[in-house]
Order: sequence, then C-alpha cells, then structure tokens
Amino acid sequence: MSYGLSWEPRFGYIQDDVKPHLTVAAALHVPSLMSVMAHPFLNVLRKLVEIYRAVPLEPDKVVQAVYTAKTIKQALPSISDLFMARLPEILNHEPPTFGGSKWAEDGEWIRDLGRDISRYAGLSDVKSYVARVTELMPEPVVIGAEPVRTGPSHRFRLPQSVIVRQLPTSPMGFNSEPEESPAPESQPPAPVYVDESLIQELEAKHSTTKWSLNKLIQLLRELNSNYAMENPYSCHMLLRAILDHVPPVFGANNFEQLASSPPQAWKQTDKDYLRQLKNFKPQGHDALHRQIRESADLIKMGYMPPHAWLEALLRLVIDAL
Repeated sequence: MSYGLSWEPRFGYIQDDVKPHLTVAAALHVPSLMSVMAHPFLNVLRKLVEIYRAVPLEPDKVVQAVYTAKTIKQALPSISDLFMARLPEILNHEPPTFGGSKWAEDGEWIRDLGRDISRYAGLSDVKSYVARVTELMPEPVVIGAEPVRTGPSHRFRLPQSVIVRQLPTSPMGFNSEPEESPAPESQPPAPVYVDESLIQELEAKHSTTKWSLNKLIQLLRELNSNYAMENPYSCHMLLRAILDHVPPVFGANNFEQLASSPPQAWKQTDKDYLRQLKNFKPQGHDALHRQIRESADLIKMGYMPPHAWLEALLRLVIDAL
C-alpha cells in the first residue's frame, strides 16, 4: 500500500463513479482542509503519542496500548463531533494509525497503538508530518509502463514509469523503543499566533474547572489555523471573539470593564497588555461589521496585535481557573 493525496475506498479498483477521499497530505494543496481535517488529526496524533508513552512497563507481560473515541474526546474536549464522526475513516488511511481496529462490547470502536506511533512525536505542522511519513517509507519501487491489473477485469497502462513508496510492514511491538531512524529534513514550521503549550494547559484544566473551556480552546485553534493561512478578517474576528469570551473568569461583565479595572494583584505589564487589547477591539469590530462600500477595505495580517498581548491574557486565564 502507498500513501498519497487520496485513497480509493474499494481496494484494488479504479472506477469513474467512485468519489476519491483525501488524506491529511492533501491539506498542503487544499488549504480549507487545514482547520477541518489536518490540524485536528495532528492534535489527535500528539495525544496518541502521549497515550502510548504513558502505558506502564510490566516485567512479565506485554501491556497493549489502546484508545477509543471516548479517550480522544476526554483528551481533546474542543474537538468537533463532525470530525469525530469521520475520525475512524481518517485513522484507517493515515500511516501512523493503520490497522488494529475492533469493536468493543458497547458498540464503540477501539484501536491498538503500536510502537511506531512514537516515531511521529514532536511534529509541529502538516509539512513536518508528511516529511516524517515520507522518511519512514522504504526505498521507492519503480514500476514500468507494463499493464497493471487493478481488479478482476480492470486494466490500465501507466503512461510513464511511476515511483511508488510502499508502506513499512514492521511488526506491532509494544512498550519498547522504536528503531533509530534518520532525522527528517528540516521543514519550516507553520506560523502560530498562540503557543500550543498554552492551549494544552487549557485542555488540562478542562476537567478541573467549573468553566466550560470547549469554545475558548476551539476559538484559539481556529485562530492559529487562520493565522497560518493568512486570513486577516478571520483572525481579527476570532481575536475579538476571544476577548469578549473570557472576562467572566475574572468576574467582569465585558472586556472593557476588565481592561479598565484589572485586579490589583496583576503586574503592570499585564495591565498594559490588556489596555492595548482593548484598543484593538475597534479593529475587530471593523472587520466584522463594516458594510460594503465603493472603496477597498484595508484589513491586513500586519494589523494583528503582537502575540505576547493575547498570550499574557491566556496565562492570566489559566492561573485563574
């Protein structure tokens, strides 16, 4: 089996009436897939690495690392139900999560984790993910232009030689370190507006605080996704929504009240950042509410405020939860 931009649902057949399904790699060519498929999958992949590494080592037996839909929802409370409905299909066609699927007694799916999942640790974006998948493929196999059988009565002739990388078939071992592999070529990370560590801290707080953090976490992930794709209007509107969303954590009715009368215990730098964010809000209002006119609008990515201002606010939110 090979990995590319799409997969064929009926194995072995290429038919005109079958709709192709895209892989995570396709998001590099279809930017709209980043926020709805690629980024959620990478978040799931990071959690799967954590789950595997948290499995205890037993001296006299092998402990099977497994995960379920409930496991993913608990670890990533902001993940959408729509993505979760598609997740089993995505897992079936991404190299780190091939195979190991079964059904539990309650009718929910359960999947095994193998040691190869550790090879996908530390990936920051889709480019680095695709680079790692490519790196872990064996040497290419050259298929010449001879007829290739694709089914009982289906044949096609390749117009030119094609390079196909076959997926590795290493045994599913558990609780042991994967074989050493060469480091992938350096890939420039996708720009982010909010540091991932802050989002992960919010996810960790979700189960211990009285506040529901689902919306806040999702707003932050969508902000990062739109920032990476350089969507200025979306970024302005999302930042404005975040500022309007968090004041109740501090006992304030709105962001203007919070910025004008911040808690006395806060450092002066944090108070200054909040005042700057308050001054930004008219820009967000402009991006959201200005009606069409004859002259061009001038909302640009460079008009977004410095990352440090929002990250300072999020640090205050996390400390207050």
